[in-house]
Amino acid sequence: MSTRAAPGGGPVVEVRELVKDYVTRDARLRQHIARAVDGVSFQIHAGETFAIVGESGSGKTTVGRVLLKLTSLTDGAVLFRGDEIHEIPERRFRPDRRHMQMVFQDPLAAFDPQTSIRSSLREFTRLRDTQSRAEENEAIAEAVRSVGLEPEIADRRPSQVSGGQLQRLSIARSLLPEPELLFLDEPTSSLDVSIRGQIVNLLLDLQDRNDLAYLLVAHDLRVVYAMAQRVAVMYLGQFVEVGSRDQVYANAVHPYTRGLLDAAELDEPPRHGDPVRLVGEISEEAAKKPGCRLTQRCPFAVERCEEPQPLRETEAGHLVRCWRAIEQPVEIGLPANE
Repeated sequence: MSTRAAPGGGPVVEVRELVKDYVTRDARLRQHIARAVDGVSFQIHAGETFAIVGESGSGKTTVGRVLLKLTSLTDGAVLFRGDEIHEIPERRFRPDRRHMQMVFQDPLAAFDPQTSIRSSLREFTRLRDTQSRAEENEAIAEAVRSVGLEPEIADRRPSQVSGGQLQRLSIARSLLPEPELLFLDEPTSSLDVSIRGQIVNLLLDLQDRNDLAYLLVAHDLRVVYAMAQRVAVMYLGQFVEVGSRDQVYANAVHPYTRGLLDAAELDEPPRHGDPVRLVGEISEEAAKKPGCRLTQRCPFAVERCEEPQPLRETEAGHLVRCWRAIEQPVEIGLPANE
């Protein structure tokens, strides 16, 4: 498989101040703008997994869809191997799509139920340099073997295989164009708990063998802990905390991150700081606020939290969008800054 690196050994993909607005109209045809992603920036290098976590409606999947140019952006930039892909006309960009693939949340919905799995896989072989039907079949067999299945399973229909097998085949399909980046959109959420670990181990093994870059979007914080080197916590379109996996899991400082981790009841790693219980639910109205968007749910909110909250560094590589976590850690149940 191709493992071509980005020019100069830089990131495979870089996102700069990404903004995505959706425009809707009400019954009176009045226009409303909902900002799904608000000023998000990150990089992913070859062989690395960058994960985005947060509740439904936080904007996680939208980031991935913009990253793959499946959805247009409103502002900002997405650079793939140094090129700004949203400035490239779709017809000229189409040959490069093979290098950016997606593994979907629901494998059954990702395949055509009326055709064989082989037919769905064959479409993806045509994104690479196969010249004949025999070469296509050999590429399919190789991809299916790489995910731990026998090639003959490709002749079945999606309804004739288990959910775990179908997700393996979905991964095989994404590998056929020889990509450099995979967007993993909740890749284990529709699977039984007993199968999730197998899929996680498979993805890690494929990444190690092929030096793949992963953008992982997930609710399951255990899956993220097993796979990611760096983690961003997203709330109503903004990153509220970003850091290495251990920084975010063991030393979370934003109240939202702490609340998510407490709700997940993780066995490891041990965490610093008092437990945090978030109240209420995510609200689109809060996304229009100039200050912290968590104030209505946060037990530590004070008047100053209504002011704009930039991402600030609490330690090298660890960013947080909460002034109290930086200036008043003890008052919100965190250890004192050293």
